[in-house]
Amino acid sequence: MVRGDLRRACIAACAVVIALTAASPAEPVAYGATGKASLDGFLSDVVTWKLTPSISLAIVENGKVVYAGARGSADLEKNVPATTQTRYPIGSIGSLFLAVAVMQLAAKGKLQLDDPVERYFPALPDSSVTVRQLLLPREDDANYDVLGAVIERVSEVPLVSYLYDHVFAPAKMDHTWFGEPPDWAPLASGYYEWRNVFGLTAPQTDAWSRKCCSFISTATDLARFDSALFEGKLLSAASLRAMQPAFQSTRQAGMVMIVREGTPSGYVAGNALFMHDRFAIVALTNCDGFPAPAVLDPILALFYPKAVKANAPPSSEGAVDPAIAGLLRPYLAAEPESLGGVRAMTLLSSSVSEGFTEYRYLVDFSGGTKTAFILVGSDGKADGFWLH
Repeated sequence: MVRGDLRRACIAACAVVIALTAASPAEPVAYGATGKASLDGFLSDVVTWKLTPSISLAIVENGKVVYAGARGSADLEKNVPATTQTRYPIGSIGSLFLAVAVMQLAAKGKLQLDDPVERYFPALPDSSVTVRQLLLPREDDANYDVLGAVIERVSEVPLVSYLYDHVFAPAKMDHTWFGEPPDWAPLASGYYEWRNVFGLTAPQTDAWSRKCCSFISTATDLARFDSALFEGKLLSAASLRAMQPAFQSTRQAGMVMIVREGTPSGYVAGNALFMHDRFAIVALTNCDGFPAPAVLDPILALFYPKAVKANAPPSSEGAVDPAIAGLLRPYLAAEPESLGGVRAMTLLSSSVSEGFTEYRYLVDFSGGTKTAFILVGSDGKADGFWLH
């Protein structure tokens, strides 16, 4: 699959959340030079389409890190390019580290998953809840703050010390940090997007006190973490299987999948692990509301073409509201003839503010691909349009 094929795969699939429902397992295809060129080009497209100021991507295939790439700007104001060394806050993805630590301690007999938390913290308001119950996902990650304290109590060392010795070091994660990052480990700046313009988000310094999600990392380091899981360097196969329910693992297209997303203010981070095939995708971006499927689905199209083809919608118009499409088409028809006719368009995202809804579409013209924005009022009428 070449770059053009990957772009077309995005047009057809990027509005579909990862939900591969093919009847039989899809065999991964071999990664090679063509795959690298396709991914490099696609990352450039993601930045060109203004989906995010920067993106860092890493791929694990057959348990090994086979790709790492980055494009865009880590800091638009200072004109700092993103590289594979650029660190991003990863939010709730950090709870994966804590879950691994709990399973390690359980395997050593230092705690039992069905222990009530009162065994470690009798004064907690709901201390009858068990460690296993704390592993179950929650929107606010409060359970994992408690689990971090349990890990410290059982291991008798600070959480960061335990994670470094038993998770980060074995996985060779040398760019991952817990807590507020030091000056020598600068982060990509976080942004929000409004009407084709990126603005800086306000820093949230209080976020660095959370045991569950106060981590920064690189896409490569997270891919190394995934690889270490697949290779049995962090957990036994039995412990890994026992951990999966904590992350709402599902069996889709014949593949067991664990997905964890982090959304610190100004960032979107995603880590998708396909356990059966020892395959993983890590994507880190520095923009609020980044449409993650715009990256994940085309990559699946590259590595699992049978699965994506079996699950593809009947047409790319399937994700487009006909009423909005009707408002959009006259504007698109008025664009320069050099762009050609519209072949397909896919909804990337929508947001509501002050009574208006902004829709962002990826539009595939015969002469190129553009991002189209249309602003629609509460009366259903178009109130603005721009094309990038």
